[in-house]
Amino acid sequence: MNALKNIFIMSNRRGLKKYINETMELLYVDCLFYKLFVVDADQEAANKVIKTIVETQNELLKRVSVNEGKDVKGRVKAYYKKLNLDIKERANTIAKEIASLG
Repeated sequence: MNALKNIFIMSNRRGLKKYINETMELLYVDCLFYKLFVVDADQEAANKVIKTIVETQNELLKRVSVNEGKDVKGRVKAYYKKLNLDIKERANTIAKEIASLG
């Protein structure tokens, strides 16, 4: 099911926002599990990762709401294609940070 979502996230802004929220929520839950269930967990590092997750989510949601070049169809498509790549890149970066916690 998740693989199908990746294919259709460009269908509309609402779907893209939902995808961002779900992705960041999964990362947040992973980090929260680390804080709660890992013995001798580095709480400060986990808090920094959680702060990064929230900041990233807010930035990406703002970028979805504002697009550039409504008159030129190619610019809009390129804008959302880059946004899509940024979402995946940031999610992978945060996931690696969580994995490096312990």
